[in-house]
Amino acid sequence: MSEPTWSFEGQAAEDLGKMVGELVANGNITDPHWEEAFRAVPRHLFVPRFYRSDQNGNSIVDSESRDEWLSAVYSDIHLVTSEDVRSSSTAPSLMASMLEALELTGDERVLEIGTGTGYNAALLSERLGAGQVVSVDIDPDLIAQARERLELAGYSPLVAAADGANGYPDAEPYDAVIATCRLDYVPSAWLQQVRPGGVIVTPMGAGVAVLRKASTGDEAAGHFLANSAYFMPLRHQPEPSAIGELIQIALNGTGASQPHRFDTSIYRDNEARFWLDLTNPDVRAMTVDGVSVVFRSDGSWARLADGLAVQGGPGAVWDDVEAAHDDWLAAGRPSREQYRMRITDAGQDVFLAGRPGPVHRLRPLPG
Repeated sequence: MSEPTWSFEGQAAEDLGKMVGELVANGNITDPHWEEAFRAVPRHLFVPRFYRSDQNGNSIVDSESRDEWLSAVYSDIHLVTSEDVRSSSTAPSLMASMLEALELTGDERVLEIGTGTGYNAALLSERLGAGQVVSVDIDPDLIAQARERLELAGYSPLVAAADGANGYPDAEPYDAVIATCRLDYVPSAWLQQVRPGGVIVTPMGAGVAVLRKASTGDEAAGHFLANSAYFMPLRHQPEPSAIGELIQIALNGTGASQPHRFDTSIYRDNEARFWLDLTNPDVRAMTVDGVSVVFRSDGSWARLADGLAVQGGPGAVWDDVEAAHDDWLAAGRPSREQYRMRITDAGQDVFLAGRPGPVHRLRPLPG
């Protein structure tokens, strides 16, 4: 790698050392090679500013407020790095767990889906050498910023603007794929571009799947990490343009009503949310003006108020959510790591390991 052009001393160095020490002490980093990589890469170069909400909306925290900025950058927290929430920097503990799940020995070629700030690509470059790392993002502006930051830090992996759903065939094959964006279905391109025996680590719903490709064919199987994970979705398809309209319909629309057995607080249970997000991946639940509303991209909506669920649109969205939650409760409230995932020619399934329970077949990416 090239020599870094940044100065790294004082509070930044102390804060980084403290952060890595805590990650090691908490068991997030167990591999000494990853400990070395985290100690070598300055996160603050990749997060020159971040956004947090205050009473008046979003506020920027950047290097002009140096102490506050560095304290947050070297804390184990997720940071939103663009005002329109297109990009973020994952909490270091989750990042470390995902990187260790790749089980790298040091000479692998890795494809990263979702370049974002470039920090994860820098960690991979430090661990493997930049020539072994390919990173793609669909946003050319984010790619340009990440390249600048990587160069400043002394790394030069292959970074390209591309739709992550297609992988990056120009540089295949890969020994591993790691995604830093949420998916609800593993793209076939990833399986095709990974060598037999290779690994895929990807956010799946509100968890992280670790899948090993079979020695023949495009089949894979694996497990889920214990970590909860709430990533921005892979931007393969645009967000529904009528979200504001759906919210207003849900708040004011008329439809069939019935008593509800659960409310949107089930989405605040980390373990329950794993199954809810897998089985109903395009459902969004929120509170608007004190009223719980739920909607999904097909135009279905629900409003929960005064003990009643009022539902409208092409489907009964809250009935679907309650049915999924019933399945999870009946299975004994299993945690993420009790689930397994299997990819075959027949489809992609998530199921409980070693005991009866619901099997959910994932839906392919649209388009």
